[in-house]
Amino acid sequence: MQVSDVKLGDFPARANLPGNTPVQVIAVTGGKGGTGKTSVAVNLAQALANAGRRTLLLDADLGMANVDVLLGLEARLTLFDVLYGPCKLEDIILTGTENLQIIPAASGVSQLANLGQQECAGLVRAFSDLREPLETLVVDTATGISASVASFCSAASEILVVACNEPAALRDTAAQIRVLFSEYGVSRFRILANMVSTAHEGRELFQSMLEQFISNLDFTLSYAGYIPADDQLRKAVALHQPVVNAFPRSRSAMALNNLALRVSHWPQPHHAGGHLEFFVERLIHNENMEMEVVS
Repeated sequence: MQVSDVKLGDFPARANLPGNTPVQVIAVTGGKGGTGKTSVAVNLAQALANAGRRTLLLDADLGMANVDVLLGLEARLTLFDVLYGPCKLEDIILTGTENLQIIPAASGVSQLANLGQQECAGLVRAFSDLREPLETLVVDTATGISASVASFCSAASEILVVACNEPAALRDTAAQIRVLFSEYGVSRFRILANMVSTAHEGRELFQSMLEQFISNLDFTLSYAGYIPADDQLRKAVALHQPVVNAFPRSRSAMALNNLALRVSHWPQPHHAGGHLEFFVERLIHNENMEMEVVS
């Protein structure tokens, strides 16, 4: 399917979901800053919400959190205030458009490794007590190969790696994938070519990524598509709006809606391990476990 073939709102019909429906967790990450990772996360979450999916966007870029800025929102409280203050999770959630909610600048997550048993239980309970049913959690991680990035990626059900066609960025992205696989056991990655000129360039970028692992490909890399370089996207950033809302007929918006359409067809969790609280349990486990090297 080409970008021009996508119609806004052209998503499969969705039945009413029970409150305990497993949640699809997508970690959006990248090996190097400047690849447009956060913009992809914000616009993917917005496109899914526009299509009727109940979506939660978690800002997990602990060092340079800016999801709220891109959405034109003001965050006064974060997950830190849930862990170490009197707040409930619902107290800090920001409301975007219909079907989209945001957990801002989760600065408290950096202290997960030091949480006691009672605090861990409280964090899991905070997520499991969310009243509104949820279908998708999009996690905007930091870039690189920090322990925080690894924890979020290994706890998610899908890893979307945002890459751009620049030698240093490809090298750093390959390094991130190697570490996530060899030291954290993450074995499936979806590569998104961002800020490319054509569909052909996007495919070439993915081929270049495959060539980084020509001698050792014990994990799965799949192509998630491409997002074209687009001045309208830059204008949307200046307006503090997702491009899928500000300029819905722009090339980048159509491509992002195309991505959201494909995401809606990715395998959905159908077991207890897919629930949101289980994601948090895995996150805590990953932060507290000793690093294991997978041979």
